[in-house]
Amino acid sequence: MVQAQSFLPTWHRGISHYQVKLGIVMGLLGLHLFPAKVCWAEEGYFNSDGVQIHYVQAGSGQAVVLIHGWMASAKMWGTEQRGNSIFWSLSKNFHVIAMDGRGHGLSDKPHDPKAYGCAMPLDVVRLLDHLHIQQAYLIGYSMGAILTGKIVASYPQRVLGAIFGGGAPVVRWGPEDLKQNDAFLEKWQKDRGLQELSALLFGVPDRTALVMANQSLREITVKESELRRFKGPILFLYGDRDSEATRHYVEAARQAFGHGDIRVVPGADHFNTPMKPEFLRMILSFLDRVETPSKDRNY
Repeated sequence: MVQAQSFLPTWHRGISHYQVKLGIVMGLLGLHLFPAKVCWAEEGYFNSDGVQIHYVQAGSGQAVVLIHGWMASAKMWGTEQRGNSIFWSLSKNFHVIAMDGRGHGLSDKPHDPKAYGCAMPLDVVRLLDHLHIQQAYLIGYSMGAILTGKIVASYPQRVLGAIFGGGAPVVRWGPEDLKQNDAFLEKWQKDRGLQELSALLFGVPDRTALVMANQSLREITVKESELRRFKGPILFLYGDRDSEATRHYVEAARQAFGHGDIRVVPGADHFNTPMKPEFLRMILSFLDRVETPSKDRNY
């Protein structure tokens, strides 16, 4: 049975708020201080059951959807910042789409708790419908990995393959982990410094919406039988300095699927793994390998 740890405690367990701030500062360095090549993507919105969802897209070919983590946005993939970012690197060979999850970025931020939970992965499916895309590869990081797991379990016919970064599908939340998660959220809401740093990265956050999105993750679970039915290619990626809990539930999810590759990014923690060149290299290598047999398919 897959006994995954709670989303936030998974990465903040044993991590001080100073380290959380340091991780965000590192994100600022990666996004703003390195030599940048300004690129532009096509932006759009679509209506997902009354909630406006923002997305950006570029490139052509097989679709790849990027799903960000909690408190982040599509910008975490480098949609605006660098020509060699994950987003723009993928756009050279794929139709890449990055969306702002509800409660995040430029998407609507409802203050109704019922507006989150399983509606969040459903937004991704509706994005595919909006763009008339039948199937896509999904890449989710942290919270995005949890959402990706739900899509794989509930809509396997829409998923060509999945990459889970810094997280995995969840079958059951542990009561103690949920308690720790609530304690972390309480501290986070009082930490103005952390919120200000987050605003520099992803825009001024709506604290109410973010808390609701986070707390609703406990509703997003999957069945082991659903994971076993999925036969598409799978890759798990996490940093060698990520938490022990991350390693545990990645391995548990891999066992539930019955297949999938696990790759560890050297010298990386939960915060900076997506910024590591090795993270991008592993993604590109995986997609190149799984797409090679299908180069002659008509899309």
